[in-house]
Amino acid sequence: MMNKFFLTVSVLMMMITSLYAQDESEELYTRAGFKFGANYANITGDIKNTDARVRMHLGAVVEFPISQRFFVQAEVLYTAQGYKVDNGGEENKISLNYLTLPIIAKFYFINKFSLETGPQLAILANATESAEDTPDEFFDSFNNFDFSWGFGAGYKTETGLFFQLRYNLGLTNINDIDTLDIDFKHSVAQLSVGYLFKTKNNRRQEPNIE
Repeated sequence: MMNKFFLTVSVLMMMITSLYAQDESEELYTRAGFKFGANYANITGDIKNTDARVRMHLGAVVEFPISQRFFVQAEVLYTAQGYKVDNGGEENKISLNYLTLPIIAKFYFINKFSLETGPQLAILANATESAEDTPDEFFDSFNNFDFSWGFGAGYKTETGLFFQLRYNLGLTNINDIDTLDIDFKHSVAQLSVGYLFKTKNNRRQEPNIE
């Protein structure tokens, strides 16, 4: 099922690129920058009655041009996620913090506005809980790796300032306790603001959309 989904997305991206590819003589430049913002994080699956947590993310981004309308944005982010759960009337805040690598395809369907999608790989950096002193075994109870797929939209100004709204759908069971037969995955909505730097010799023209 997932293989068919990824194949469909890849074919659609190749079709879009071929339809809107511009003349090779047009100059397009790679641009680097940064982004930060808020996470609205929770989990889905076999653990019920959880509440979301508002946390943060930040990191570096690089935007690679493919055509005048189609770009790929690679990111390296530190993203704080997790959830809240009721333990016998006491709220326990679970913190799961990751180093993530999103690879996002961006299609500018009109000037400055883009539709965005792509995979995200993540490595668990630390795991803690607020209910008690976190034992070393708590970190080991979660999967060290996470894979998700992002869907969203963006808006970029002429100055390089940009805004992104994204939803990351978790595809990996983050439970890593062999004796506990449950399945739960991340569900994270992100609102970001960032900036792509321009230099004297690194300026690209805005899309000439008729």
